[in-house]
Amino acid sequence: MIEIKKSASEIGFRVPTDIFQQIKNWEYSVDKIVFEEQLATGSFKGFNVSSSMKQIMQMAQEEGKIMPYYGAGGSSGACIYYFQVKDNKCNLQVYHSVTDEALVLDLVIKKLDFQAPMDRTKEIQFSFLPFVTDEPLEHPWTGERNPTMICKIFGQEYESLKQWSNWIDEEALTSRYIYQFGQVSMGATGFSIVVKDTQHGNSIDISDYDSW
Repeated sequence: MIEIKKSASEIGFRVPTDIFQQIKNWEYSVDKIVFEEQLATGSFKGFNVSSSMKQIMQMAQEEGKIMPYYGAGGSSGACIYYFQVKDNKCNLQVYHSVTDEALVLDLVIKKLDFQAPMDRTKEIQFSFLPFVTDEPLEHPWTGERNPTMICKIFGQEYESLKQWSNWIDEEALTSRYIYQFGQVSMGATGFSIVVKDTQHGNSIDISDYDSW
């Protein structure tokens, strides 16, 4: 099951704990392959690891954690989440942008009342900060992630979407649109957002980069 909300101010998708745990397990297995290859060879598909970063990764490994390197902005991971509503189901694809592997799920939809809250806490999957400073951190990295996954469009990003010439609000929750959320370390939500109109093949990047 997946919860979906559509109102005048936001469009949101919430993946519940059990399904998100399945996604997290899959992501972990893929990230672990990348992490171990980078430790062994210093590289994975062009993501080269410096000697200093490799030392940090080794310290993380000694603590029983994984910390694959996905570039300067990759501490939130390398996955992209695609949502496409198809009648009473939602096709959710989790695509790992470094390994080109994907997990595909067809989930029954539960539509939420437009007044139901859908708040997301930004999460960081991998962080080198605890390994490079002895100063106490305001939000120390624990390796734990949110219990549910919430991907939503609101604020300036929703305003940009509504101004798009390919946007038909009445068809927001139909198979016409695919909503793409890419993990990033910046921004209020931790996602870049692209919406694709499958009817015309056009896409729009509505990420609010000014807030990053």
